[in-house]
Amino acid sequence: MTRPLILAACLTAAFAMPSAHAVTFTLDLNLASVHTERWARETLNQRNEGLGITAQLDPSWSLSAGFYVNSYRRTSAYALAAWTPLRIPLGTWGIAAGAEAGLVTGYRRNEAASQPLMGAGLVRVVTPRGWSLDLSAVPNTPNRHSGFVGAQLSLPL
Repeated sequence: MTRPLILAACLTAAFAMPSAHAVTFTLDLNLASVHTERWARETLNQRNEGLGITAQLDPSWSLSAGFYVNSYRRTSAYALAAWTPLRIPLGTWGIAAGAEAGLVTGYRRNEAASQPLMGAGLVRVVTPRGWSLDLSAVPNTPNRHSGFVGAQLSLPL
C-alpha cells in the first residue's frame, strides 16, 4: 500500500518543479531487455512491455514514471530521475548519456538486491522529430543477480 503512495508523491513533486526550460513530455513504450547472464536469458522474461510518461525538465534532467512487465513476469511500477550531461550531436540526430535512478516495485529482495531502489547507466539516441530510443544498462551483481540492457521507445506528446 505504501509503494503506490510513494510513486504518487514522486510524480506530484516531479511535475510541480519549476523550470526556466519549457517542459516537454514523451509517451514511453517499454519494449524488452537482454540479460547479460546466460541462465537469465534462458529463464527470465525478455519482453518487458509497458507504458510510461517522461517530463524533460531541461536538456540534462528528466523525470519519468510508468509500469512494465518485469523479468519475473510481474507488473512493476517505476518513478525515475535521469541526468544526461554528455551530449554528442550527430547532424540533426543526437546522443545523450548519463544515469538514471529512482524507485521500482515488483521485485523480491533475492531478485534485485537494492529494491525498491534502482540505478542504471543511460544512453538516449534522439531523432530530429524528438523520438528517442533509450537504452538502460544495469550491471551484474553478486548472488545470481543478472544485469541487463533494457530498451524503451519514447514518442513526443
